[in-house]
Amino acid sequence: MAIVQQLIVIVLEIWTIIFNFSASTAAAAQPKKYSAVLVFGDSTADTGNNNFVNTLFTANHLPYGQDLPGHAPTGRFSNGKLMPDFIAGFLGIKDTIPPYLDPNLSNEDLLTGVCFASAGSGYDELTTAASGVIPVSKQLEYFKEYIGKINGLIGADAAKKLLSEAVVIISAGTNDMTFNYYDIPTRRAQFNISEYQDFLQTKLHDYIKVGINLSAWYHVQQMVYLVSKF
Repeated sequence: MAIVQQLIVIVLEIWTIIFNFSASTAAAAQPKKYSAVLVFGDSTADTGNNNFVNTLFTANHLPYGQDLPGHAPTGRFSNGKLMPDFIAGFLGIKDTIPPYLDPNLSNEDLLTGVCFASAGSGYDELTTAASGVIPVSKQLEYFKEYIGKINGLIGADAAKKLLSEAVVIISAGTNDMTFNYYDIPTRRAQFNISEYQDFLQTKLHDYIKVGINLSAWYHVQQMVYLVSKF
């Protein structure tokens, strides 16, 4: 799990930079300029994809969204913005990150980053088998589709540069543990708790390698926010 350990160290370093920057004066050094924010995971990161999925796991009703501009629900499982939105704002990219499945995405939306996350999702496909939400593996398929779209918009070379300078956010794991492992007996019959944690970390490791192979995550340091809640 060396790559996961590296990422956790990098997360701590980048969070230090982000919070120091947000609390600093104008004389402080500016953070590195990133091109886009790309988000994967569960309800802690889903900015509205489940509104476009046939599932009961939705947040398209009040009180969700009551503190957003317009005081309307957007599909975020929150009264306001989610952490990926705040990160995009801290980095000066944009105020909020749109869901990839929104059919009304603009070219600018695509080029500055989108969210692939799905509330109720997890690294384990069994977690999403009954809920109908988007597993992380499917999110990576959408990501591959996304790469094709930006290649078509700005060309392969420019797309490669954009992706190499993007912030990649992964936030998942809670549903695998609370919903899948503790509520459904299948995995408990296969693994003890430590074995299941190792199983999930292997899944995470594999997904990161898939992202690398898709030519998006060229530099490990771009993975600035990794939440593996198991």
